[in-house]
Amino acid sequence: MKLPLSWLKEYVDWNVTPDEFVELMMWRGFEVASIEREMEEISNVVVGKILRLEKHPNADKLQICTIDVGQTEPLTIITGAPNVFEGALIPVALDGAHLCNGIVIKPTVMRGVASAGMLCSGEELGLTDADYPGASVYGILILQEDYPLGKSIKEVMQKDDIVFDIELTPNRADCQSIIGIAREAAAALGQPFKEPVVKSVAGTGSAADYARVTVENTELCPRYAARVVTDLHIAPSPDWMQKKLRSVGLRPINNIVDITNYVMVEYGHPMHAFDLACVADGHIVVRNAKENELVRTLDGKDRPVTPEMLLIADPQKGVGIAGVMGGENSEITENTKATLFEAAVFKGSNIRATTRKLRHVTDAAARFIKGVEPVNAMLALQRAIELVDELHAGTVIGETIDVCAADLQDRVIEVDPVHVNRILNTNISAAEMVRMLGTICITAKAEGEKLIVQVPHYRVDIESGIEADWDIAEEIGRVYGYYNILPTLMTGDTFRGRLSADMKYDDVIKDAMVAQGCYEMYNFNFTGPSALDALLLGADSEKRLAVKLLNPFGEDQSLMRTTLVSGMLDSIARNCNRKTGHGRFFEVGNVHIDNNDDLPEERNMLGVAFTGEDENFFTLKGSIEALLERLGLLRHFEILPGGSEYLQQGQKAILRVGREVIGEMGTVHPLVQKSFGIPQKVYIAEIDIQKLTAQKKADKGYKALPKFPVVPRDIAVVVDDAVTNADVSHAIKAARLKVIIGDVALFDVYRGKGIPEGKKSMAYTFTLRAEDRTLTDEDIKAAMDVVIQTLHDQFNAELRA
Repeated sequence: MKLPLSWLKEYVDWNVTPDEFVELMMWRGFEVASIEREMEEISNVVVGKILRLEKHPNADKLQICTIDVGQTEPLTIITGAPNVFEGALIPVALDGAHLCNGIVIKPTVMRGVASAGMLCSGEELGLTDADYPGASVYGILILQEDYPLGKSIKEVMQKDDIVFDIELTPNRADCQSIIGIAREAAAALGQPFKEPVVKSVAGTGSAADYARVTVENTELCPRYAARVVTDLHIAPSPDWMQKKLRSVGLRPINNIVDITNYVMVEYGHPMHAFDLACVADGHIVVRNAKENELVRTLDGKDRPVTPEMLLIADPQKGVGIAGVMGGENSEITENTKATLFEAAVFKGSNIRATTRKLRHVTDAAARFIKGVEPVNAMLALQRAIELVDELHAGTVIGETIDVCAADLQDRVIEVDPVHVNRILNTNISAAEMVRMLGTICITAKAEGEKLIVQVPHYRVDIESGIEADWDIAEEIGRVYGYYNILPTLMTGDTFRGRLSADMKYDDVIKDAMVAQGCYEMYNFNFTGPSALDALLLGADSEKRLAVKLLNPFGEDQSLMRTTLVSGMLDSIARNCNRKTGHGRFFEVGNVHIDNNDDLPEERNMLGVAFTGEDENFFTLKGSIEALLERLGLLRHFEILPGGSEYLQQGQKAILRVGREVIGEMGTVHPLVQKSFGIPQKVYIAEIDIQKLTAQKKADKGYKALPKFPVVPRDIAVVVDDAVTNADVSHAIKAARLKVIIGDVALFDVYRGKGIPEGKKSMAYTFTLRAEDRTLTDEDIKAAMDVVIQTLHDQFNAELRA
């Protein structure tokens, strides 16, 4: 924020040096990045007039100038510039003059003729066209107006000011204006702030005869104020306004445009002016953009807008992108006769999203993003109309058009002085706090044990509720002086940090996966509709119940993820494309399902993904079994047919522990694989860790090793194709035996010669043992007979010869 000293003096009495001011502002929380003294390097450069030009006798491209600089005798100066002429007023660097880049001018002799100084270009004086018209032209700077000869060029350019470049913290939107920063400067200097009084200008006729305003979206535009001005007289701004605009880095254009820029700097509220002749029916409509709509902005670019963006429009077209830039089809020109001055309030988060999508940030947009408020919008409009009237730039029509859905009342908050003192480690009385707040234009009074604080409309950074004490403590601390607060050691209860049971369980899972050669992934918690579509999810899938973000980075990150699968597949595609050589991955992370009226359900999930030549469905299954064995849940583990749409039919399964379905696994569907750009097969599993946790036993029991030998046995049975391994394994384990059966495992499945059509052979291995004896042949035969009969009864299984 640039603050010219001359402008500051209009609001506060100056009583310190610039360096002292920098120190005072620093302790108030406003760091001054630099002090710019205008044309600081330039000295002894004055206005001169060329009386006579002669060709140099010894050089074809040099001219001898006789110049009047207001002294008793004219000076002779040699120049090679082609653009000078007799009668021209030009900047003359006299003997001992200092120019930009450390250049010092001394008298010299050029080709036998003495030269007493130098004629200056705009570049040599550090000037541009923004400072003075023609300053950027190649050659000597020709002064357009009639200035006294011998007058300092600094005075001519009105560049004798000091400009403070002040860095603002993001919360102080009120200080992105001359008036706002002047309030703080007055308090820092211990001087009263001279509050500006804006004169109300009564218009003639009725504004309704020229314009009307409709706001369709009051959430994004809580206030839209406007004023009609006709009979415009487009002309250059007065010198005082041009000087002020240049001092803050703005280029003067014409009186109407300069008024809007001037008010934006002075009050911190962006304004815009429309040519009413270009607004259909004089009807301004504040609405959301339509699909596939284009708006050509003042910079001549056609910008595509989307429905979440806010437009200023008329009944036929868009005439500006709200809070960003006006439209070329309604800009002020020298032919404009009637204009509508706009001062509106737009929601900062919406303007920020708009600028990100358009990739175009303007000074006005930056101010809207930081925050503007509705009361100041009206003050800015009144100030602009006052300047129109003062500069005789047009005729003000009727009353102000004001469409307002905002609360204009000052907020009142309660503050606990005891808590404030505890925050600051001070002992300031409530009455003293009231006085301190008064110095920064915040009205307060002590009532009982509380401070009743009336928050000014422009202090949007001071919040109500739980933050009130902290925000007021910050204000008290700034006024009291942080250097007056005695430093103390940190106090408070300390305790040793520890991991929760859930965190420890997550670590056990991660360790088990790393032990199997898996790399851990960390993917974004955000996803987009296209990623869910790529997973082939049905319309009724639970994974479609995604939480939508209000202000997403983009469409591809507009939802909270409901599954780890899409993020893992995207990362696998990246690893394959970059040929990292890694094929085993896992991720532990949260997903969110929007299935509640209150808050969405958060689930902690484990994702496992294998890819590569040596990986298949069974290596993934073995990895899951190894994990469950580490967690003590393998004996309760079952695999059942089923799974989501993104898994290939016939190569997918539901995972169950006990009676709880904990997840699913399988081969990624070829269409999904193609959608994510993965060149090879991927095998993936997703498991609900909370459901796993619910199945774990509180205590691990000790079981002694068997004292008697186990007897291994194999069996092969012919069953229908529809019978699953899980069904057969469960039947073998549940057979009513007088001995103990264990380690049941399928080791072969055969279809072909010798096996009837629609049948298959399944071969199992298992062990038999007893706790109190070595098994006899009779024990073993009896057990095998029971197993075979059980399989026959349940599946009509026949023992394969």
